[in-house]
Amino acid sequence: MTHFGLLFILSFFCAAGPAWSNYTLPDLEVLTQEGNYEEFFAHALDIRPSERLEPWKGMVAKMADGYGRQILTQSEIKKAQYHKIESIYAWPGLKTDDVFKLHRQEIGLRYLKTCLKNTDPCWKELKAFWEVDKNDPEVAFKLAEMTLDLADKAISTWSFLEVSLKSPLSEFYCRKEFVLKATWEKLEIDYIRLGTKGDLLKKIDQTMHPDCLISLNRWTTVKLNKPDKPSDRELAYQILNAQGKINPALTDFFYTIYLLETPSKGELFNYAWNRLSELSKSVDRREEVLTRLKTLDPLPDEIFSSLDHGKRRAILTHFKNNFPEYFYYYTDQCLLFYGGKNSYPHGNPTMKCQNFMESEEASNLVGKDKVERFIKVRSI
Repeated sequence: MTHFGLLFILSFFCAAGPAWSNYTLPDLEVLTQEGNYEEFFAHALDIRPSERLEPWKGMVAKMADGYGRQILTQSEIKKAQYHKIESIYAWPGLKTDDVFKLHRQEIGLRYLKTCLKNTDPCWKELKAFWEVDKNDPEVAFKLAEMTLDLADKAISTWSFLEVSLKSPLSEFYCRKEFVLKATWEKLEIDYIRLGTKGDLLKKIDQTMHPDCLISLNRWTTVKLNKPDKPSDRELAYQILNAQGKINPALTDFFYTIYLLETPSKGELFNYAWNRLSELSKSVDRREEVLTRLKTLDPLPDEIFSSLDHGKRRAILTHFKNNFPEYFYYYTDQCLLFYGGKNSYPHGNPTMKCQNFMESEEASNLVGKDKVERFIKVRSI
């Protein structure tokens, strides 16, 4: 035989490979009986697609379940195991196998929770894990918790939360403070973009399931009465108003406070100004608003120290003429605090009173006698 012929024969046999290179169904049955997961999944796809019938599907499901359980017994999930589970999740039948799906989710969440703490967080793997199946609200919620405090996020926490909040299970997720905070921040941005004439209710409906509104409205009511910043009160009012949950008394309350804080000239300012004019016609309405205002600590009073002297003078004069009860209640509380006559466990309830009493318009608005009394108690 020539040298060329020998090379041809050798190359033929090498190309053909050993007869056992492609596993058969009986081979897989043996691996299943042995519980040899790695070798099984390395060769399960050797079976031709036309032969992947019920016996093959049954073995794949059984081995996937066993492999998932085995991995979950470990204290630490290895990177190779995580990637193997992700790779076989796309196999025919496994993506719709509810048992294996739960294993895959738990393995993925445990692995990602650990690797996100690394110096080089595994954002690429997290994004791939999420992109494969975005429909499970519980997984979405856990990913939101997992990424909440991480910096330089490759995917926002809200990307996960929006799936959870649109779920019929949203009522349970919305009870968490971090979820309410994130939802509030989202609606805050939506409201700024929409403006006062935008359809805020539509945005709310797009953001969450109706059952989530129970917790959101509790949070919103707190913000209406005790906001972290003045703009919180406006958003709270608009959220409740969009749902038809605001009555005339709450409207009186909101617009009164709006003028007392840091009002900007515009549509809301005009509404508030006119609303205060209406209050001058009803003692009962003013009394109801005053009762609500008395529950606030400190009392709303940003306008009393506004650097815009013209606006400050105009609004305080408007209060003196149309709602004198609050104007005098506020300055009386100021004198009582500085005179040490009452107990104030939270400190000064009239934070801006001193600025006002020392202003040039104070005598005209509250009377010279009251200003002199203030100066006297402050000097003691």
